[in-house]
Amino acid sequence: MDINAFNEYLEKRYKGQMDYYSKASAKNQKKYKNFQWMLIILSTLTTIMAALPRDQFDLHYAVVVSAALVTIITSALKTFQYQELWVNYRSTNEQLKPEIYYYHFNVGDYGKEGADKETIFIKHVEAILNKEHDGWPVTKKLRESEDKQAQPKDENVNKPTE
Repeated sequence: MDINAFNEYLEKRYKGQMDYYSKASAKNQKKYKNFQWMLIILSTLTTIMAALPRDQFDLHYAVVVSAALVTIITSALKTFQYQELWVNYRSTNEQLKPEIYYYHFNVGDYGKEGADKETIFIKHVEAILNKEHDGWPVTKKLRESEDKQAQPKDENVNKPTE
C-alpha cells in the first residue's frame, strides 16, 4: 500500500474516528449523569413533598408536577439511550486505541513474515468500526430485510410432509 495513502487514512479516518468516539462518549456520559442526578433529586423531593402534612403544606400540585417530571426524564433516558451510547462509543474507542501500537510493534498479524501491515491495519480498524455500526437499530433492520430478500425462496421448506 502507498505510504502516503496510509498516512492520510491514519490522520483522517483513524484519528478522526478516535476523536469522534471519545467526544461522543463524553457527551453521552455527561447527559446520562445529568439526567440521573435530576431523577435522584426530583424523586427525593416528590417523596418528601408527598409525605408533608397537607394541613400545613398544600403541595398537591407540586407533587403532581414533580412526579410528571420524573416520568418524563425516565422516559427520555430510555428513549435516547445515553448510557448505552456512552458505553458503546467508549468501547469502540478502547478497541481502536491499541491497534496503532500493534501496528508499530508488529504484534499479532502485523508481525507475520511478508505482512502488508498497512492493509492489515485498515482492515482491523474498519472491522471495529463496522462492528459498532452493526449495533445501530436502523442498520440492523436494513440488513435483516436485505438478508430476507437475498434468501432463495424454497416452497418446500416449511411444507409438512405427507
